[in-house]
Amino acid sequence: MTIQRQLTRLVTATVLPAGIAAALLIGYSYERERTIYEQRTLETARSLMQAVDRQLAGGRAALRVLAGSEQLLSGDLAAFHRQARDVIEDMPGDQFTLADGSGQMILNTARPFGAPLPKPEASAVAQVRRVFDTRMPVVSDLIDGAVSGRKIVSVAVPVFRDGRVVYYLSMRFTPERLREVLVQQNVPPGWVVSIFDRKGTIVARTLDQDKYVGQKGSRELVRRMLQVKEGRIETDTLEGIPVVAVFSRSAVSDWSVAIGIPRAALTEYLWTPFAWIVAGTLVLLVLGIMLARKIGARIAEAIRGLLGPARALGRAEPVILPPLGLLEADEVGRELVRDARILHERERVLALVCHDLRSPLTGLMLRARAAAQLAAQLPEGRAVHTQIAALTDISRRMSGMVEDLLSIASSTGGGRSMLKIASTNAASLLANAVELARPLFEQKGVALEIDASELLPDVRVDADRILRVFTNLLDNALKFTQRGGRVELRAESWPDGVQFSVANSGPALSAQERERMFEPFWQAGHADSRGAGLGMSICRSIIEAHGGTIKALPEPGKRVSICVWLPVANPAESAVPDSDAACAASHSNQG
Repeated sequence: MTIQRQLTRLVTATVLPAGIAAALLIGYSYERERTIYEQRTLETARSLMQAVDRQLAGGRAALRVLAGSEQLLSGDLAAFHRQARDVIEDMPGDQFTLADGSGQMILNTARPFGAPLPKPEASAVAQVRRVFDTRMPVVSDLIDGAVSGRKIVSVAVPVFRDGRVVYYLSMRFTPERLREVLVQQNVPPGWVVSIFDRKGTIVARTLDQDKYVGQKGSRELVRRMLQVKEGRIETDTLEGIPVVAVFSRSAVSDWSVAIGIPRAALTEYLWTPFAWIVAGTLVLLVLGIMLARKIGARIAEAIRGLLGPARALGRAEPVILPPLGLLEADEVGRELVRDARILHERERVLALVCHDLRSPLTGLMLRARAAAQLAAQLPEGRAVHTQIAALTDISRRMSGMVEDLLSIASSTGGGRSMLKIASTNAASLLANAVELARPLFEQKGVALEIDASELLPDVRVDADRILRVFTNLLDNALKFTQRGGRVELRAESWPDGVQFSVANSGPALSAQERERMFEPFWQAGHADSRGAGLGMSICRSIIEAHGGTIKALPEPGKRVSICVWLPVANPAESAVPDSDAACAASHSNQG
């Protein structure tokens, strides 16, 4: 992440909250106003539904009065026909009809008395039977008028004689009559107000009534109206206009009135202030980003000026600090110069010490070999020869450790140029390490368990250095394992390498301890002084110089598992496996 990007983020983090707060305030105001607007519209829908119910209730009241007519009860249907035609002029409906129990119309005020009347349709018969069966008034859905041939709505009541239903008396309304109720409310232009029957069929409509009466409303709206009594839904009208539809359903007729408010009209008055706030926020953001990039470029230039001194420090070259023009960068540069001097002095001292140690160790090795040869010539000198040979091997390993330290001190590549790489059998490496370590394990009373095939492939390594790594790992495992514990040494062949692992019993190390294990001078436990803390760091340098990997991973029931991956002498074409996955697989195989 560059300084410019960080400053850009800072500016963004400064400007955006104010813009977001303003946008949230506008959004809150918008939602609040829209809620109030929709609530008022819902009240209008309720009023319209009540007005429709009153229209239907007026027809029902007139029918009940007319059902008690003496002419009707006496059977004088001609006189009743004249009476009904006189009354219909002052009624909310358009015509009266009288039918018997089969649904057959006996008279219709829209036709002269005695004129032939059409046979009833199935829907009409069903409504007649409903009135006869329930003995209650009924409001129909939108149906086809058999006489007028137009869409109508019927309100019907039963006619009783001697306590039984003898006739079906109805008043029929045309959609135009019901539309007058909607028009009287003076809804804003562009709004769509509709009356729906129980099935969601449009009975009346303020917009394009002749085109849409008799059709179903939009699927989403009809479904929602059938689910709840009142509510809102965002949908499209039959014309395809996006609207917020607010509806109310009558508890009397089970009809509904829906008001569709065009969404564009609902949001238009809020859009202008919101747009100004967004535009102002964007302008401030752009200006801030431009300023941040300019300042960030100056800071980045000063920081990039530290790259040369940092690279020189890494190459152990003299550190020269250029003028940076930034106080903090100048301070860092001066620290780099000071640290370069300190590191150079430390490396010089380390190289001198290693060089001085190398000569006496070489002399010790030569004298040990000479003593071994003399011991071999003495009678019963085999035991002495064996001990001297062990001392020779120990001095050789000490000399190798000095060489490692000298390599680290003098080479930025970790001493790879000093490695003697050759094809070496992995099983023999393990055997040599175990042979050197087993006496120490037996002496402390710690079990050393080996799980490795004798058919392991050859690896390309410096055998002495890798043997030193295994010896160091086993020494560490032994050092941190209590008497009676156990250490497991495992080896497994993988397509392009061999996976080794050393795991010891004991309380598990934390993730932070495992992560820091390979740092120079780090030791497990603050009070631990059993070593200088360089062993694991040197092991990592040696393994990585061989092109391998070494990692400290958790293992159930173990303190830690050190996993080492080394390349084989003749690698296959497949890819190198992930060392974590390989070690995890090795652990699962052990389980």
